[in-house]
Order: sequence, then C-alpha cells, then structure tokens
Amino acid sequence: MTVRFQTLGPLRLRQDGTEVPAGRPQQQAVLAALLAARGRPLTTTQLLHAVWGEDDEHWPSHPKRALATHIYRIRQLPGFSKDVMPGATPDFTPDLSSGFSPGGACAALLQAGEGYRLSVEAGAVDMHRFDDAVQAAAAARRKGDPDGAHALLTQGLALWHGTALDGVPGPLAERIRQRLAASRAAALEARLSIDMASGRHAEVLPEIAVLAEDPDASGQVLALLVLALFRSGRRDEACAVYDRARDRAEELGLDPAPELERSRREILGSPAVPARSGPRGPVRPCHLPPDIGDFTGRTTETALLLEALTPDGTAVRRPVVVHGAAGTGKTTLAVHVAHQLRDLYPDGQLYAALTGSDALPGLPGRVLAAFIRALGEDVPGDEAAVTAAYQAALDGRRVMVVLDDVRDLDAVRPLIPRQPGCAAVVTGRALTGLLPDVQWLALGAFSPEDALGLLVRTLGASRVEAEPDAARALAEACRRHPALLRATAARLAARPHWSVASMVDRVTE
Repeated sequence: MTVRFQTLGPLRLRQDGTEVPAGRPQQQAVLAALLAARGRPLTTTQLLHAVWGEDDEHWPSHPKRALATHIYRIRQLPGFSKDVMPGATPDFTPDLSSGFSPGGACAALLQAGEGYRLSVEAGAVDMHRFDDAVQAAAAARRKGDPDGAHALLTQGLALWHGTALDGVPGPLAERIRQRLAASRAAALEARLSIDMASGRHAEVLPEIAVLAEDPDASGQVLALLVLALFRSGRRDEACAVYDRARDRAEELGLDPAPELERSRREILGSPAVPARSGPRGPVRPCHLPPDIGDFTGRTTETALLLEALTPDGTAVRRPVVVHGAAGTGKTTLAVHVAHQLRDLYPDGQLYAALTGSDALPGLPGRVLAAFIRALGEDVPGDEAAVTAAYQAALDGRRVMVVLDDVRDLDAVRPLIPRQPGCAAVVTGRALTGLLPDVQWLALGAFSPEDALGLLVRTLGASRVEAEPDAARALAEACRRHPALLRATAARLAARPHWSVASMVDRVTE
C-alpha cells in the first residue's frame, strides 16, 4: 500500500492512487504543519500557533482538547498506523524501492515529548520532492550541468496542480503558501533561463509572454521576454517592452531591474539607453506613502512643520530633521505634512525609505539616479556629474523631498535640494553626521490630550466617555508612546466586549 500527500494544490491524500478525504479545514492545518516539519517534532504550542495564531484570544475554549481531537482524526485516516503507542517509533522501515511497508501502514503520527511528529515514507510529500528538486537543480547548475538542472526543475514544476495548500487555514499554512509560491516562481525563471541559454528562445517565447502579462511580473521575466523577442528577430517589440518596464520603474522612483539592463546591453551592444518611442512629456512624480486616515494629535508639531516647509517663492527652505525614538511617529508626521503641502509643491513629491541603506554600496548615488529618472531626466554616465544633474533637474521646479529613516546625515547631503521653491524633510533616530542650516524637531511621547484623542478616534467617544479614568490610565500605562498606544487601542477596538479597565490590567501585568 502506498500513501501520498499532495500539498502543491488543495491538500489531498492518495492511497494506492485513490483520493481519500483529508478531513476538516483545521485538521488539514494540523496535518500541513506536521508535513512541513519533515519528521521533526512540533510542540503542542507550536501546533496551536500554526492553526490558530499566537494570540490566544483566537483559540478555541479548550485548545489542547481541540488539538487532541484533530490528532486522533488524522490517525484514523487511511494509510496511518492505528496502533502506535505514545513515544514509540514506527514498527516498520519503509521499503523505498517498492513503496510498501509491513503492517500496511505508510505513515505514523507519533507522540514526541510534549508534542507530536509525523513519520512518512521518503518521497511521500510532493512539496518535499519539489524542494529537493530545486536544491538539486541549483547544485547541478553550480557544477556546470544545465541539462541536468533543467530536467530536475521540469520534474519539480510538474508536481504543481494549483495554489499550495489551497483552502487550508492558519498562519503557518499561509507562510508555507508564500514560501512555495516564491520558490515556484524562481524555479520557473531558472528553467526558462536555461532554455534561453540553450537557444530555445522561440520555443519558450509564448510561455514567457504569458508570464509577462502579470502586472507583478519580475524583472527577470521581463528581461527574458526582451531577449526572447530580440533573438526571434523582433527587435522593436523588445525595445518597447524595455521602455514600458523602465517607465514603470521610474513612476515608482526605482532603477530598472539589473536583468533588464543586461538584456538592453545585449540588444544595443552598448550601455546607452535606447531612445523612447514618443515624447517624454511633463513628469510630476508623487512617491509619498498613503496618508494615515486617522491621524491624531501632534497639533503643535504639525504647525511647526507646515510653517517651516511652506515655500515663499524665492528663498531656499531650510531642511527640517524630525528625530525621536522608534515608534514616536516620525514617518507618519512627515508624510502627513507632505500630503498637506502637495498643492504647494506641484512639480513632485520625492520619497525614499533609507532603512539600512547606509550599508548599501553607492549611497546616495542610487537614490539620486532614481530621483533624476522620476523627474523625467536622463542619468549621466559620469558618477561625479550625478549630483549636479539632480540639482539641475530641480531647477525651476517646486518639489518636496522626504528622506525617511536616515542614519547618517552626511551621506544624504547630496539629496537635499538647493533650489528655491524646493524643500526637504528628513526623519531618523540616533542620527550621526551634520547637515548645514537645518531646523530640528524632536518627537517624544504624546501629550495627555493627544493620547486621549487617539483613544477616542480608535475606540469611539462613547466607549471612552463611559470609562474616562480607565482611558487616561491606559494612556499612562502605555507611557503615551504613540506606537504602543495605537497597537493597544486597536486590540481593544477589536474586542468590544472588553472593558477599558480590563485592558489596563493586561498592560500593567
């Protein structure tokens, strides 16, 4: 007897080729977690988190009893050993050549300490076979065996028959779905890349074209399409695909994907950017993140920022640096004010999130190049001329620049506009370096009024008015810290049966 588990689609069991029910959705979530562990034991807590999440408010009233019920039902599935004692090991050694095992069982759900582990035959789970094929293909490519890698990738991709674990609930199942989807996309791109390198561009062009129709198609897929079109004698179409991809990147304030740049170089045989098919036209980028809908408080700070950043038409506005500890709302405030000033900076609002960017090579050159393209200008080939080109692109325009989560002020100095009519706001914590002639705005905890206002905005006035003392106590228990207070208020808003006082107890505990 053979038992196979299909996870690269709806979760299914097949016994000797015949499909058998996999049980109720939450039972499937338990089974999926055990299958994903590949024989490693999972504690009861890990399984509870896998099915119902880490917040025990979402758990059933008797979670361990519910889990034990699912474990019992899984053991009753066809192909599972029914007589394994707690803590025991399977009473069979899988015969991998024939697929049969003594006793007629091919799977055993075993108790392991405070949890469980699932023992199945090697190769019985399709997502394991897919993962193994992808790893083996990568090894084959490293060894210079593209044909072997191609065969392995083809075999692995053939295992798919839909969305992985389709319909299986629980946070772990969702994480597995996302991981497998990304791995599937990478495997497909790797297989197509081997096809292209082997001269099979005409054969795979229709498949690549279908993938490229996805609005979220990767740079690698678009680069493959450009090359497949070019090598099929359709150069103009290849250049048009590149133009569209570059335009979309510029709209987002990004550089074209490196793969696209390599495909362009193959087409032209030079690093020059191909001419566009039509006029560029006026470019007014707006890269700001969405404004927060329930922005509350910070009345004084907002007024100071508005006054500091409002253009006067002639002078260069001094950059404003908003600094404070994590979670104090620096980004939220800067973005909120930038949105309020959009009409006064009609030529564009440039935004760059620089978290961790000080560790990247070429900062701020990358951001400068992205900003220049976003403003509709070409980036000069000479790196020394990029800063001058950026300032020239701002000349005569009214542009707001927001540089978020900066660490080194010296590093972002070239990004600060020096043109009249432009302005910049910088956010960061633990800042190093200096910027000349700046205004500083420190953010700390909410005032008592602002903290209470956030609770009213999140919970509703009636709920706060019913427990005014508890509401003030909750704000103080959260130290009036904006991020902590907002998260706590959101949790309370999702539980209308909780009192505000009960949340104070939970926070203080």
